[in-house]
Formats: sequence, structure tokens, C-alpha cells
Amino acid sequence: MSSTFSISLRTIARNAASVLASDVVTRASTFVLYALVTRHLGLFRFGQLSLALSIVYTAQVFATAGLKTLIIREAAKDRTKTAQYLVNGVAIVTGATLISLVLLLGFVWIMGYGADTARVILLLALILFPYTISTICEALFQAVEQMHFIAYVNIPLNLAKAGGAFVLLRAGGGIYTVVAILLLTQGAIAAFELALVVSRVTRPRLRIDLGFIRRALSQTAPFLAIDVLISLWGTITIVILSSFRSESDVGLLSASSQLLTPVVLLYQSVVLSLFPVMCRRYEAGFESLKRLSQRVTELLMTIGLPIVVGLSFLAERILVLVYGGQDFALGAVVLRIVVWEVFLRAYTTALGQTLLAGDRERITLSIVAINTLANLVIGVILISQFGLIGAALTIVLTRGVGVVQHYIQVSRIAGSVNLLAPVRIPALASLCMGVYLIVFRHHGIVITIVSAALVYAAALGALTIWSAGGVRRVRTHYRYLWSE
Repeated sequence: MSSTFSISLRTIARNAASVLASDVVTRASTFVLYALVTRHLGLFRFGQLSLALSIVYTAQVFATAGLKTLIIREAAKDRTKTAQYLVNGVAIVTGATLISLVLLLGFVWIMGYGADTARVILLLALILFPYTISTICEALFQAVEQMHFIAYVNIPLNLAKAGGAFVLLRAGGGIYTVVAILLLTQGAIAAFELALVVSRVTRPRLRIDLGFIRRALSQTAPFLAIDVLISLWGTITIVILSSFRSESDVGLLSASSQLLTPVVLLYQSVVLSLFPVMCRRYEAGFESLKRLSQRVTELLMTIGLPIVVGLSFLAERILVLVYGGQDFALGAVVLRIVVWEVFLRAYTTALGQTLLAGDRERITLSIVAINTLANLVIGVILISQFGLIGAALTIVLTRGVGVVQHYIQVSRIAGSVNLLAPVRIPALASLCMGVYLIVFRHHGIVITIVSAALVYAAALGALTIWSAGGVRRVRTHYRYLWSE
């Protein structure tokens, strides 16, 4: 029994590490690509690329037809169906991709984008074909618990993407060079993953089952609805801003948002590692799960609050450091607003996982739907009046709507949630760091960042030990996160 458990634990750890490593490298390479575009092509081209990627991302959600979650769930239960899901899944996403391309063409025409911007969007939309095939393959890898294949393919090819962009942009390449790199990278990923699926997972017979396709499409409807709402929530602000302002404004907003990506990834990693514990804690009752949720919120605040304070003080210098142009210094005000989304996201991430661990998926769907509607309404009002600043405020206010909804729903199930307790120690430590930055922020940017982080760590450690009543009690306090 212990041997079987050990093997299972190693498999889980390997799969989790593979997915995390692949995700980190993919996001990091995309961030590097963004930074290279800003340095070599300027703010306007960066805005074009950001707008195109945001729109195509939503089209990708439609093109995958909600199949990924269904394939993982069903093929994991019965691995004999992997061949059916591969062949029929590819058939479904091919049809969905063609429909998505037609809809995307109509959307671009309705929005009235300039010829150059429209061309960038439509060329980048060709990525839908390889992306959807890759999605089917990765779902099958996850279903049969062979997720290391995802890392084997994605990590080297995404590193090659960043390296190729660096070389070609330095050699004088333009925005269409970047589009070509993205298309070639995704095409190579799809080709290699499909080859691995056929050689290592299943050997399909090329026979399309219309009955199977109909059943699969009927089952994917809920997953597609959730995915579409989430994608629209993330894209609406960019689209509204592009309709009222220019691609350069889109670039400034995206530049600020990209700086927050590492924090979001850290949040996701924390809740991913703790989600199984939260699910088991739910078996002891929702009250126990709520207590664990407060610990998770505190952990996320410990990560996020110093980022909020640091970027608030150093916004202009960090934007220029990362993106290499004084044009981006204009986005400092935007960054100082948008960064507060990190603070609010800590609540929605922890409370959202609480609802999912407590089998409240329908509540989660309703929250996402209301957030999407709120984003649309708030965005139209604020962006039409205040432009770029209105877009930044829209992001923060919409996240605030999400916090209120999560608070109400969790409180209804398990009683009132204390939102202030998890913030106290991280806030005091961040305040100490803020005072330090007020006095010493005029030193070199790297020295300032490192020294401020050390001040925060020292203050956090001292406050945590003092609050817990000693070092041993600190260990007891946080052991609750991983205890059964």
C-alpha cells in the first residue's frame, strides 16, 4: 500500500511540476516577446499586438468548444475512449475554428479597425487551427496522467520563440515577423504534441462518429459557457478601450497588466497546491474550509501587498526599466491604479477556491456572469468618459464587484467572513516597506527593489513572530495549511 501511495505521490508531483513549469515558461516567453516588441517597434505596435492577442484569445475559447475539461474528465474515467476523443475532438474543433474565423472577420469589420491593425488580427487568428489541436492533445495527456509530455514540447519551443524574436527583431524585423514567430511556434507545438499522442497515448482509426460528436457537444455546453464568460471578462476592457481610444492606449494598459502576471501566476500556484487540502477539509464541514480559506488569503496577501506598495512608489521607473522607452512612463498612473487589482484578487482567488472545493460550481458561474456584465457596463461608462484611466478603474472596480459577490456567497453558507484579519500583518509589513521607499527610493532601481524586499521580509518576520507569540507558534499557525 505504501509503495503504491509513494508511486502515486511521485506521479502527482511530476504532473503538477510539468504543468507549472510549462505555464511559467510560456508566460515568461510571452512577457519577453512583449518587452522586445516595445523596445524595438514602439508603443503603437505593442498596442496592436496586445489588442490582437486579446481578441484572438476569446476566439480560441469558442474554437475549442469547451472540449478540454470534458475530455480530461471522460477520458480519465475510461481510457479506451482516448482514440474517439482524439479523432472526433479534432473534427469538432476544426468546425468550431471555421465558425470562429467567420465571426472574428465580422467582428473586425464591425469595429472598424484600421487596415493595418485588422490585418494583424486576422493573420494572428490563423493560430486557431494549431492551438485547438494542441488543446485536444494536452487534454488527453492530462487524462492519462502523462503531463510531462506537455512540458517536453512547450518549454523548448517557447524558449525558441523568445530567442527567435530577440534575433529577428534586432535584425530589423517588424510586427509581421512577430506574428510569423507566434504562428510557427504554435504550429510546431501542435505537430509535436499530436505525434506524441499518436505514438504514446493512442493509435486512432480515422473514423468520425456523428453520434459521438452530438453527445460531446451537448455535454460541453456548461464548460463552454464558463470559459466564454471568463474570456469575455478579460477581453471586454481592451476592446472597449480600442473602440474609444487608440492602439497606443491599449499598449499602455497592457504594459501595466503584464507586470502583474508573475503575481497572478504565484497566486495560481499557491491555490493549486492547496486545493486538494481544501477539498478534504470540506468533508469536515464548510466552517473548517472557511478557516483554511482565511489562512490562504493571508498567504496570498503576504505575496501581493508588497507588490502593490512597491509598484505604487516605483511605477514610472519600473515601466521604463522593463519596456525601455520614456513613452511607457506615461502609464505610471495607470499602473498605480491597476496594481490594486492584485490586492482584491487575493480575496477572489481564495474565496473562489473555497466555493469550488465546497461543490458550488453554479455559484461560481453566476459570479463570473455578473462580473462580465459589470465589466461591460462599467467599462462603457468610464472608458467613454475618461479613456485610459477609465479602463484602469474598470479593471479594479470589476474585481471589487467580484469580492463583494464572493463575500456574500461564502457568508451565506458558512457565516460572516472576516476580510480584515488576513490583511493585518502583511499590511503593517508593507507599510514599513513603504516608509523605507519614501526615504530611500532615489537610489538605483535594482538596489532599491532588493533593499525594499529585505525590509519587507524583516518586518514581516518580526510581526509574524510577535503576533503568534514565538517561533514555534508560527510553525503551528502555518502547519494548518497542509494538515489534514
